[in-house]
Amino acid sequence: MGALRTVCNFCGFGCSIYIDKETGFTSGGSCAKGASLSTLLNRNRVFAPLVRIGERFSEAPWGSVFLSIASELRKILRVYGGDSIAFLGCSKCTNEENYLLQKFARLAGSNNIDNSTRLCHAISTRVLAKMLGFGAQTNPFEDLLYSRAILILGYNPVVSHPPLASIILQAKGRGAQLIVVDVRESETAKVADVFVKLRRPGLDYALLNCMAKAIVLKGLHNREFIEKRTEDFEEFVKSLEPYTPSTCEELLEISWSTVSKVAESFALAGSGSILWGMGVTQQMLAERTTEAITNLALLLGYVGRRGCGLYPVRGQNNVQGACDMGALPEYLPGYERIEDDEARRRLEKLWNADGLPAKPGLTAIEVIEAASRGKIRALFIVGENPVLSYPNSELVAKALRNTELVIVSDVRFSETASYADFLIATAKWAEKEGSYTSSERRVRWSYKVFDPPGSAIPDWLFLTLLGDAVGLRGWRRYDSPEDVLREVNEAVAIYRGITPEKLKASEDGLTWPCYGECGNGVLYASRFATTSGRARFSKACAPMVDRFNGFRLVTYRLSGCYNTSLCLNNGADSEATSILINRLDAEELGISDGEKVIVKTPCGEVVLRARVVEGISRGVVAAPWHQGVNRVVCEEPLNEAKTPMLKNVEVLSIKPLRGL
Repeated sequence: MGALRTVCNFCGFGCSIYIDKETGFTSGGSCAKGASLSTLLNRNRVFAPLVRIGERFSEAPWGSVFLSIASELRKILRVYGGDSIAFLGCSKCTNEENYLLQKFARLAGSNNIDNSTRLCHAISTRVLAKMLGFGAQTNPFEDLLYSRAILILGYNPVVSHPPLASIILQAKGRGAQLIVVDVRESETAKVADVFVKLRRPGLDYALLNCMAKAIVLKGLHNREFIEKRTEDFEEFVKSLEPYTPSTCEELLEISWSTVSKVAESFALAGSGSILWGMGVTQQMLAERTTEAITNLALLLGYVGRRGCGLYPVRGQNNVQGACDMGALPEYLPGYERIEDDEARRRLEKLWNADGLPAKPGLTAIEVIEAASRGKIRALFIVGENPVLSYPNSELVAKALRNTELVIVSDVRFSETASYADFLIATAKWAEKEGSYTSSERRVRWSYKVFDPPGSAIPDWLFLTLLGDAVGLRGWRRYDSPEDVLREVNEAVAIYRGITPEKLKASEDGLTWPCYGECGNGVLYASRFATTSGRARFSKACAPMVDRFNGFRLVTYRLSGCYNTSLCLNNGADSEATSILINRLDAEELGISDGEKVIVKTPCGEVVLRARVVEGISRGVVAAPWHQGVNRVVCEEPLNEAKTPMLKNVEVLSIKPLRGL
């Protein structure tokens, strides 16, 4: 038997990893994490289901686990109803597993289901759907090779998505101008043609609106595209009136000539793409900033053709798929609104059930807050580690302690698993089959290479057996992931043509929307997926003055770390436990490079090792989020998508640890 194709678990790019079943040899990974995939994900494995007995865990046979969980769930549903249970889905699980999880939730009477997109691109999904039609990336990654200008905001692909960074650098080598906007000189900023360093996190909206104003003043907007393919342009231009050159200079502390020059170079390129990440979406003005990004693309006609695209690049390997499958509190599978009576009736007919809940559920952060107050009686967490990855770790721990029934499904014993009543031993990516959808909407089939260790089973099998044990009305047993995908083909219009047979036969995968025949991956070539067929400009928000004069903490990702699961260099003095601070700020605070400092926020304090650098704005400090810094990141305030401000945290004090 030759090597079998799997899909890498480490980012949303969707690399194929080939594994020889006999030797275990892997090929196809194009970064350090991908190359180490099989070894790294074997750490701290769970080999059998565990049941809490007092303060200890004990292995239990699957039969008793299903009976016990089913009995507890039936009791909770009978007494408290469907709103009392919640589900945190997994952006690393397959499409089929996420589909089954949201089906289980809704047949149990709950729309309280969410996934890790709530901490990243929930706002991008919302804005792009409103303005263009689909809440997703518009173009394939390879299309960047045809861009003459690439604008990157709050995102560091060199670290987050090395294969994508390679494409960007190829485009740069072919003449594309690379413009990077950030509060720190990231690895990507260091290779940019133009680096715009913002003085404060959250000012991207102002820069974008000032660029749009400069483009309109110079008459560089694409009049033909705007007239034929958009609406509400006049209202948008009127909303830019407050963005005068002097206002822009005051807000940004960047000269108008610099802003105008950046805007002009992006506009005159003729073809351009915009990429953004958590530096945009984990802000209070995330919605307004994402609207400003989309407005800029529409202003220049940089949508609907090769080399012109919008890229809200997904972090985990199946965030896109989890959202497509409906693991969201406000959307059914295929992004149909929960409140849409006709959409619910179609699902009820397909599932042979009635009375699906019609009110949007709680988002991930709202679930944790409600659970901390005892309002959530049962919480099912699949493959996530919110104790470390969510803001305010103490609140998350309180929520788990206050929840009557906590079920955690994971391949390893995580910090969150320690609070579980039942820990489900599940199969990892190469020990099961199923499909994954990358950030570019490309769906690939991943084959099973190895058997799971011990008595671990895939999540899709656990869910199908548990639904049967609970006796959910409309539930049925599934024989295989292929069986589940065939139901997805019926439930999700944009996946209708992505059948198991076609998917397995395609080495490169298939891209949605695929109603029968799949396209080339470029959305909106002839019309937008809105009611009118036109894209909608959004009004620019009014300029806002930040009156907070203290420090702001932003979190960032390291190349050698993957979420909260692992770091290739995980020592006590590793980069994962450091904090970046500007040299001048460090001098004023009496902080030396390499010494330990205590950082205090309204949600707590943490000890980190200072790294004194030149490339970060004054008044801003930055720390990797992989190793627990989220314990001092507050869960509030939330932006319009109910995403916390992990990239703009108020800092009360930073002091050297010595003498304290």
